[in-house]
Amino acid sequence: MHMLTHDTGFHDLGDDYYTEHDPERALRRITRQANDLGLTVRFERIEAA
Repeated sequence: MHMLTHDTGFHDLGDDYYTEHDPERALRRITRQANDLGLTVRFERIEAA
């Protein structure tokens, strides 16, 4: 809709846009998908190198 109302061209946000934009939401989505498959998941932070 934005392209039509503002007469702008298409701009691809990238395949990781939503993960970078809201990482907690992405984590909840991944967890819910795993739970729907009958899996329990645990996430641990990776320490920066």
